[in-house]
Amino acid sequence: MKTIWNKAAWAVAAGPLLFTACKKNDKGELSGPSPQASYTVSAPRTVGLTSQVTFTSTSTDGFLYQWDFGDGTTGSGQTVTHTYQAGGTIKTQLIVSGRGGTGFATQNVVLPPVSDAVKRLLTGGSSKTWVLQRDTAAAITVGPSDSDVVGYYAGGLANTLPDCQADDEYTFSNNNTLTYNSKGKTFVAGAANCADAKNTALDYTDNYTFGSATGSGFAQLDLAATPTSGTARPFIGVTDAPDFTYRITRITANRMTIRAGKASGSPVFELKFKAK
Repeated sequence: MKTIWNKAAWAVAAGPLLFTACKKNDKGELSGPSPQASYTVSAPRTVGLTSQVTFTSTSTDGFLYQWDFGDGTTGSGQTVTHTYQAGGTIKTQLIVSGRGGTGFATQNVVLPPVSDAVKRLLTGGSSKTWVLQRDTAAAITVGPSDSDVVGYYAGGLANTLPDCQADDEYTFSNNNTLTYNSKGKTFVAGAANCADAKNTALDYTDNYTFGSATGSGFAQLDLAATPTSGTARPFIGVTDAPDFTYRITRITANRMTIRAGKASGSPVFELKFKAK
């Protein structure tokens, strides 16, 4: 025998369940046990230059979950995954609502510095070689300040870098060493072309410090003034950079943009690199 349910039958059947789930007192107010808020937090997972964290409510006697992720954003749901753009210690909060009211819980989440992810991309986890990106326009630009990196020189066309500059290799190692290989000739600032560089080879190996950037940038490295090998003044990309400070403003596994010069200094060079 086939049983057919219509909307009225469903309403009659569901009615007792609804009233059982949401009991009211004599004043018509919902009542029930007070929610006890609690939650777990996954270890941060690095994705590019961001950190992903999963929050899971382990609360009791609640059915609505509101999250404050501590970075100015919010979310809802029993389990949520949030992406953080910066590192540091973040205070998070969960608000659970139920028949008996609301419950609150907070936890601090420690996120890795963005510079940690940058260094993994820079060094490939151990050692990685980069060259100037000659196949793009404006591979090198120069400006008077950190807010204007093209005011002095807006850069040339693609594939116009001198050959003896475009083939230079910069190998960054995870142990904070940088090795420069000129491939036999360094293009020295002020030279008209590679022939004018007179076969000068300014190869060196140098130590660098690495950390968060001062000013714009995801990370910063500062070369030592005296290289561990070679006699050349250490540099990256151009020999006439104003100091030994280089800020990484963009980076992926295959592309990187570096600003040579302090945020408060002048001039500022912007250099585009690609992984070899």
